[in-house]
Amino acid sequence: MLDDLIVQLLILGGSLVVLALSSHYAIKAIEKIIALTGLSEMSAGFILLATLTSVPEIIVALFAVLEGEPGISVGDIVGSNVFNIGVVLGVLAIFGYLKTCCTNLLMDLTDILFLTSLIPLLLVIFNVATPIVGVLLLGTFVANTYFMAKKRTPTIEVYGNSEVVKKENKLKVIALLIIGLVGVIVSARLVVSSGVNLALTLGVPPILLGAKIIAIGTSLPEFTTGLSAVRRGHVHLAIGDIIGSNLTNLTLVLGLVLLTSPSVDISILTELLPFLLITTVIFWRFLTRGGISKIGGVLLLAIYLLFQIIV
Repeated sequence: MLDDLIVQLLILGGSLVVLALSSHYAIKAIEKIIALTGLSEMSAGFILLATLTSVPEIIVALFAVLEGEPGISVGDIVGSNVFNIGVVLGVLAIFGYLKTCCTNLLMDLTDILFLTSLIPLLLVIFNVATPIVGVLLLGTFVANTYFMAKKRTPTIEVYGNSEVVKKENKLKVIALLIIGLVGVIVSARLVVSSGVNLALTLGVPPILLGAKIIAIGTSLPEFTTGLSAVRRGHVHLAIGDIIGSNLTNLTLVLGLVLLTSPSVDISILTELLPFLLITTVIFWRFLTRGGISKIGGVLLLAIYLLFQIIV
């Protein structure tokens, strides 16, 4: 039993690393594709980067449903959202990148994120985790995407005004994207299978394993993308990615899970939801004051550490 446990831990750890690296390269490819679009910086963060950085959660969700353990995906969704705000935004704030980052569009998106974050709470209260709710969540994702598409502007500055993806490099970009996505799919399959085996061996609810362990690996793309964006001076792109990714997780990914699963036990979400709501409220509160201070970053990071310790 001990040998099997060690093997499963090694498989899970290794596949999470591959998942993070594959996602990173896929994101690099899509960033170059963004340079060819006419989307605004915030729109690019939401529509393209946010969806792509949620690909690990999407693939994990599909394999979790196929394995008959949708709880892994539900835990991954909530855990990823807590990680994105608590760790990613917390670290960026501690480094001083988010002192003055508030815009009217950003506030609108944060309001939508807060309301969307109430969805899991309503699912628990009314016990309505059904395929019909999944369809409604997918519709919400489409509506959010349409809202952001309306913010389209003529230019984008992801790599600078003069930088474009040259024609001769397009094949390289496409190849990098395909390789990255293949890596994501293969590693996500191993993450789910090893996660299921570990949950059975240790007697841990799959939803907790998804929230506390797997969520870290699937959230690393948001961390690397956010850090890379703020270093290039694109703070709004980084925040747009975080907000958009969290919205995508709660609508597209959760919608797919509920739509394809006959029944999902979400009762254990009561232990996770307080941290999701607290981090979102704190994020919203600091933005109303113009940005997230270093103290705010420390607070967000501390809440995530409590999440790992208490849950």
